[in-house]
Amino acid sequence: MTIHQLHYTSCEDGLEGIQGFQVSALTAGAPKPLVDLAVRTSAYEVGPGLAAADESNLDTFPVAFGYVRTGRSAALFQTRYTGADFTGRTGNYFAHALLLGDAESELGNTLPIDMWRSPTWVHTRPAGTDLPAAGTLPPGPDTSPPSIRQFLSEPARADGLARMISAVQRVLVGGRGRVVLVVPDDRTAALWLAALCRSFPRPLGLGISFVTYTSRPEDAGVLVSCTTPDVLLPSYGDFTVVDLVETGTAEEPTRYAEMMAALWGLGGVLTAIMPAERLVPPLSPGELETYAVLIGCTADLSSALGTPEQLLLDAVALAVERMPGTLTDAGWRRVADLLRAGGGPADLRRWAELLDAALRRGGPVPAELLGTYYLAALAAPERLWLPQLDAAQLDQVAAEAVLPAMTDPGANFLLDRVAEHPELRAATLRALEHRLADPDQLVPLGTSLTPHAAQVIRKIGGSGRVAHVADVALARGGRKDRVSVLARIVEDGEVDRRSLGPLLWPADVSTSDAERAVTALPRDVLADTGLLHRIVKGTLEQAGRDELGPEHTRLVDALLAPGMADVIPRDDAATLKASALIGHFREATPKDDPDARVADGLRLLQFLSRPAQERLLDALAGYALRADSRRHHELLERSLRETNGQFFKAYDEQARARLAKANPNNVASVIVLWSGVSDKRIRQRLLNETLVAAVARRKSKHLDQIGEQLKSAAVKSRISVSAPKGSWSKWWRDWRSAHEQNKGLLSLLGLRRGR
Repeated sequence: MTIHQLHYTSCEDGLEGIQGFQVSALTAGAPKPLVDLAVRTSAYEVGPGLAAADESNLDTFPVAFGYVRTGRSAALFQTRYTGADFTGRTGNYFAHALLLGDAESELGNTLPIDMWRSPTWVHTRPAGTDLPAAGTLPPGPDTSPPSIRQFLSEPARADGLARMISAVQRVLVGGRGRVVLVVPDDRTAALWLAALCRSFPRPLGLGISFVTYTSRPEDAGVLVSCTTPDVLLPSYGDFTVVDLVETGTAEEPTRYAEMMAALWGLGGVLTAIMPAERLVPPLSPGELETYAVLIGCTADLSSALGTPEQLLLDAVALAVERMPGTLTDAGWRRVADLLRAGGGPADLRRWAELLDAALRRGGPVPAELLGTYYLAALAAPERLWLPQLDAAQLDQVAAEAVLPAMTDPGANFLLDRVAEHPELRAATLRALEHRLADPDQLVPLGTSLTPHAAQVIRKIGGSGRVAHVADVALARGGRKDRVSVLARIVEDGEVDRRSLGPLLWPADVSTSDAERAVTALPRDVLADTGLLHRIVKGTLEQAGRDELGPEHTRLVDALLAPGMADVIPRDDAATLKASALIGHFREATPKDDPDARVADGLRLLQFLSRPAQERLLDALAGYALRADSRRHHELLERSLRETNGQFFKAYDEQARARLAKANPNNVASVIVLWSGVSDKRIRQRLLNETLVAAVARRKSKHLDQIGEQLKSAAVKSRISVSAPKGSWSKWWRDWRSAHEQNKGLLSLLGLRRGR
């Protein structure tokens, strides 16, 4: 292989025999097409920002270092501004070019950009017009990977790199257009170009033509031309401008560009692209996004997140069909994670083909990926390929795929299909048993299992703790009796009972469940699970809201049964007992025989809160007022006596309300009864305050009727009460007269005298 050299400048003794720009020296035998290409692309013109610059220091002028391809051949050149030519005219430059017949082989391991500042380049004319062929091509010192990484470590340069790679990638994929990079100087341009070319696999990097400086980017015959901010940018044509002086981006970066920018920061670019550099045929530009996914899986980069299924399939196909061994165990697991994160496989036939091929080639396809596909294939209407899994793989599939499906309400059909496969069914039970070997797993599993999954577990033969967790899920869904489930679970001594109450009854305990729990479960179970405390608390809260009805009677009785009441605080037990008595007093009719409940109620008053006392006294007052005269009298006397008159307020309110609507005969009976109250002060209050208020809205004829019934009421009362003032009729007349004259009835009722 012969690498020809060329010098081009303005002179009077060049090879073309003219005075002016011409080839001044050349290696013999140089192919003319490459000579013409080098001359054309190495032309140099000073930009507007340097037009008036001091030419005494030519190092201030940027170097145009470039690379251009034509087929397998290429030209590498370095052009420097030299100021005035032999005539004294400014604008001269000196170009040194290397003509490569087979660029890939002649460059060896060197990339074109590595020749920046190479010792190969000269910028002055040697004597004569003959140049020797170039030998080795030593790279320059400035564009090594460590230098690039240090350059990119400065703020905002990762973003610039992603923008630059994205622009070039889109041109390579589209097959048309050019990219213009705005940079501050030629050295920065070289480092950006080095980062760009090293971010692609070598075959693609060799296809990127470039120049580090041009003042006419629209005329530069390269893919990527660098220019400075003073240069006028192209206003028409298919150009993409990437301003690397200013930050920001006009387009969303490609997946591949983001991946490379991240890998430069991690120092992993060379490792990432190495597999693609050995690929035959080479990776095409259109496969870069696919390869980015593959890199993301092997490097576990977050930029692989959100990968569409078809792109993920393309990446797996690339790894399986063209790059076997690229996906390691960790890479395959990452594929599984991305597939699950995307909602699982949809293109099942293509997954079947790729997974089958990977397994036949010995690829380390993980059980979680096989399981994800396996379950999706099971749930598909058509019969698809299923991998042959050994027991260990089935166990992993069950643990990492079937168990999560048991918490998904949309997986019912899938679970039914699982139940049809004996080997997977057995693996599922093993996975559940393994999980539940830790007793603490009963709560999270029992909480998250769907009722359908629980039914499947019971159907496929779950027993022991597996059956318990299924029963918990069914009970929580209202499909099993909670109390019975609890009774069976507590037989397992290793289960933490404290968790079972909230697990089975996450909300309030129903009255029926509470009654059966209190009657069917041992006291220690009720206490340890917290159920007893919750039941007592809930019942007391209902009692406080006066919401206890007849359906609560059996529950309260069970709570107050011998033995059970011993574990309830005394005041709580008293309130519960009072609540039961309140319900009884409100519904029952007093009997002729003595009522022990009245005695219990009066005894409990001292242990009750004021609101509970008031409710109990109110119910007791109503109970007394519903009794016949004799029983009524007994209850009234006893209640007044044993409560030190505390009963009077509740009784007074109840009596006023009841007698206001009672028939005259009932009112007369109560008047007779009140006349026999032993406590004179209470008797006077009943007759002169309570009675006045009770009949306040009665018409005169109703009052007459009450008076007419007094004598017979006294006879029927079976109470030894003598008629006041000798006659009930005379007493009634005096009572009416006194209260009417005292503005009693008249003021209260609006009655007119003489009516």
